[in-house]
Formats: sequence, C-alpha cells, structure tokens
Amino acid sequence: MGRFVALAFLFMTVKGPIQAQHVPLGSWETYFSYLSAKHVVQVNDHIFCSTYNGLFSVNLADKKIRIWSKSDGLSENGVSSMAYNSEDSLLFVAYRSGFIDLVYLDKNAEPKEIIPWPVLQNAAGLPDNKEVRQVTFHQELAYLSTTFGIIVLDTELRQVEETYRYIGSNGSEAAVSNIAFSDDSIYAVTSNGVLAASMQPAVNRQYFANWKPVGTPANAVAICQFNNKIYAGFPGKGIYERASGAWNKVYSSESKRYSIRKHEKSLIVALDDKILTIDENNNATITNNTLIQSPAEALQTADGTLWIADYKNGLIRNSGPDFTSFVPEQKDTIISPRPDSVIMDYNGISWARLPDYLGGGILVENKENNKQRVLSASVGNGSLPSSSIRSLALDQDGYVWFASDKGVGYFMTDDILNTSRADAVLPVYGQRRLFANEKCTAIAVEPGNRKWIGTTNGLYLFSADGTELIRQFTAADSPLPSDHINALRFDPENGIVFIDTPNGMVSYRSNASASAENLSAVTIFPNPVRPGFAGLVGIKGLLDKSIVKITELSGRLIYETASQGGTASWNLNDYTGRRARGGIYMVFIVSNDGSEKFAGKLAVIE
Repeated sequence: MGRFVALAFLFMTVKGPIQAQHVPLGSWETYFSYLSAKHVVQVNDHIFCSTYNGLFSVNLADKKIRIWSKSDGLSENGVSSMAYNSEDSLLFVAYRSGFIDLVYLDKNAEPKEIIPWPVLQNAAGLPDNKEVRQVTFHQELAYLSTTFGIIVLDTELRQVEETYRYIGSNGSEAAVSNIAFSDDSIYAVTSNGVLAASMQPAVNRQYFANWKPVGTPANAVAICQFNNKIYAGFPGKGIYERASGAWNKVYSSESKRYSIRKHEKSLIVALDDKILTIDENNNATITNNTLIQSPAEALQTADGTLWIADYKNGLIRNSGPDFTSFVPEQKDTIISPRPDSVIMDYNGISWARLPDYLGGGILVENKENNKQRVLSASVGNGSLPSSSIRSLALDQDGYVWFASDKGVGYFMTDDILNTSRADAVLPVYGQRRLFANEKCTAIAVEPGNRKWIGTTNGLYLFSADGTELIRQFTAADSPLPSDHINALRFDPENGIVFIDTPNGMVSYRSNASASAENLSAVTIFPNPVRPGFAGLVGIKGLLDKSIVKITELSGRLIYETASQGGTASWNLNDYTGRRARGGIYMVFIVSNDGSEKFAGKLAVIE
C-alpha cells in the first residue's frame, strides 16, 4: 500500500514527456571544409562530390545537400577517387589510404549496403602508398589507376582479376594516372608515357612486352575515349585527338592541368581556370566565371547543366548564365584560439605552458604581486614526466591537469607559489603510470570532472582521477578522421567535445553537461524511443550527481545511475542486460542533497 500511495503522488507531480529536439548522446558531427572539391559523379537524380576530407551529395530536384561521413557507415573520410556503376547501382569510393568502400544505393541515392573492402591493404607486396588515382568501369570490372600500376577488380565476386604492375620499360613498375578504352585496346597514362595493350582474351597484359609505347606530342596527363577516338590533354599544348595513328590538335591551351570526361555527345574538360566542352565535330565552347578558379573535374547532366568540382570554391552548378556554389554550411573547422595554452585557477593564479624553445615547463604566475615560478622536470620543482607540455586544463576540484610528451598528471593549486616543493601527481592506471612515455597532445574536463585526453594514438575518456578508462576512440573504430589529436574543447552547456585533428575536426555528444541550478527544465530525449533506435536515452537539465531511477509502471526498478554534471544516460537495457520492452516507463530524479525532485515519463515503442 505504501508503494502505491508513493507512486500515485508521483503521477500527480509528473511534468510529462519532453519532446524538444536534442543532439543524440553518442552521436558524431563533422566540421570539415567542403571547398576543396576534387571529384564529381552523377547518381540518378543526385550529384556526389568529394573534397579533400569530405563527401556530400546534392538532390537535383530540391537542391538539398546531404553530408556523408563515417557516421553513415563510410570507412574513412579522405576520398582519392570515385566512380558510379549504374548497372549495379554501385558507388565505388576509394580513399587516400587505398581502402575501398562499395556503396550500394537505392533509387533515391540512399545507402542500401556499404561493404568495406580492404583488398589493397590485404594484398602482399604492395608499396605503402596505395592511393587510387582513378576508377574506371569497363565491362563490369573496375580498373584502378594507382601509383604502382593498374589493378582490375571484380566488385561482384570481390576479387582481384588481374594486376598490371610491371608494365614500364624493361618490366619496371609504372605509376598510372588514368586509363581509357578504345576499340579492342586499353590506353594508360603512365610515368613511362602513354602505353597501350590489346584487350583480346589471348593477350597476357601482365607481361610488359605486350604494352606498347604510344608516341605523343608531349607527356600526357589525361586521356579519354570519345566518338570512337582517343583524346588526350598535354600541359602547355592543349587537347589532341588520335586518328589513324596520328595526333591532331583539337584545342590549343596553355593549361597545366587537364581532366577529361565523356558525356553523351561531348567531352567535358577541366582546365586550369575554365571548363571546355568539345562536341562531336570538335567544336569547342569555353565556360568561365569568377567562381571557377581551379576546376578539378566536371560533368554535364542530360539537361545541359554543368556541375564542376573546384579546388577553391567547392561544387559549382552552371545552368545557362547562372552559376551557383553548392557546399554544406561552413562551420569552424579548427579549434582556434586554443583554450588550453593559458588557464586561470580558482585562486586567480595564471598557468601557462611554455614552448619547447624556451625550455618548456609550466609558468605559474600571480600577476597581482608578480610572484612566479616555472615548474619543470626537476624533482621538487614540478617532477614533470616531460618538460614538453602540450595542454592545460582546470578540473572541478581546482586541480590543474597537464598533457605532456610522456603522459599526464596534475597539480594541487593551493600555495603553489608559496611552497618550496611542488611535485606533480601522476595517476596510475593498470599498474603503470597513466600514458607513461606516450605523447599526450590535449586534455579537456567535463562538468562531471571526467577527463578527455588526446594522444597521437587516439582519444580517451577517463574517470575524474584518471584511474578508470571509460571510453576509447580511434580512427579505425569511430568517425575520428585521424588518431592524432591536435586539440580538444568541451562545450559544457551542450555536452559536446570538439576534436581537432590533422585531417579535420569532429565533435562527439557526451553524456555529461553543465549542472543545472534546479530540476525545473529536465529534458528526456529521444521521447518517444522509436523502433530501431540503437543509441542512448539522454536526461538533461540535472544537478550534478543527481540520482536517476527508471521503473516500470508497476514500480519495479530496472535501472539506476548518477548524472555526470547535468546529464544522465540510459542504454535501454535493464539490470540483466535485456532490452527494455515497449511501454511507458517512469523516470524519477532526486538531487544529490535530496532538495530537488522530478518525475517524468518515457515511452518506448516496439
């Protein structure tokens, strides 16, 4: 009866489910620059564009932009080449590392399946540089132009068909930039000039002697088949066509760069600062505009619209006289200025990391009385594991934490300028000093006092005292674009940690945020939880270390936790690890001192 009365009272004080939109806990977001566009392909009614470290698509109907990233299932970010095979609805994505994703798309250009394919990584004897320069589909096979030759792949069987690696002079290795097919031959632009080989089944194309040099006016940089002829671009000379064994100039140009693509009835050529269209009669039309500054690649849709990937201005659309730039909304792409170079402790004392060229260490200074000291690796005067300090942060207990080239640690700040001896506290994890002899590059503190630590080998989240590992991320198992962390910044209001790397910046929504003053604005999200949801339920607007209990309507407790700052989370599992069934659940919250209480409902839909 007692439990029934208590439950009835709580039902009368319930605030009801809050349905405000929030960034889901555990979610990632990218902050890449999409201006350095490199490749563009058409997939049905969508245009896909890759940049130095990003990929996005544009819906031709409504012009909406969709960003693609590792959060969508892609393996990496740095796309080196891509091509679309309409027969299989396959977007072939190759990364700078040589890793490949086979992205199968539906008619709306949404992913049906993404198959990671480390075929080049798993192949023995390949060089470290496995970057794919161009992907060309021919008779259902994918031909990869690489720095070490041509790799022929069967994407359906996911196997290597052939490798044309040692096709240079006297069987030397030849780097290939792109290829083209004409009649029964394959043409390749290589470091040994243009080479050609017969595509007849009886010809062994893995034998270098079957690749014949093709005489050219100069060193070609691009090649394409059009109108039953081979066209090539020559720096400083222009576009030539090959007919009856001879090269004839089609268009004269001083351009140093050429990218040639075949359309139904024309060739689309990207030059240094303009787009060239060549029709079946070799009539040339120039398209230029102030937006077209450094075109990398271009295509033409059926209605005559040009889509241009530009190294400086992103994706550009040209329809008639109109030129429009299509790039995702640009946000801050780096952490600047860094918040961890100079900090102030709760006593008003300044702590600054000194650069290595000044000897390193930490300068501690009271600017009111000009009292100062430099903490170093010397015992009694810092005992730093390394004088190379990369980051400083003040935690909730008033301790100053540091990240150094040989691990992390912290100082108790009271009387730091008045005591003769000051030694860093070096946390111990797993029976050894935390990150001993490992380069730590950044540190940030959550409102719940947990520590985010960036290294050259990934990102880590540790407990307040650094003795318990809570979470670890690397580029291999998360949307991190690189294992090398440059800088960290934590947004306490929204519970987001920003992560700056050499390959771009991303953010992660933590399950910690700034503590609220009371429980008047508690938010439960998502609410309701819909079928297929695989994330965390967030409960925000709490006081630090609030107790959160989740029960069935019967009053049976199935989960209990304490908030990290102003946020708590639930993975939708009960104490036994079983997934919560569909229904209504009660969420009871009590502040750490018992002065504040809240009750709410959470709906789980099966």
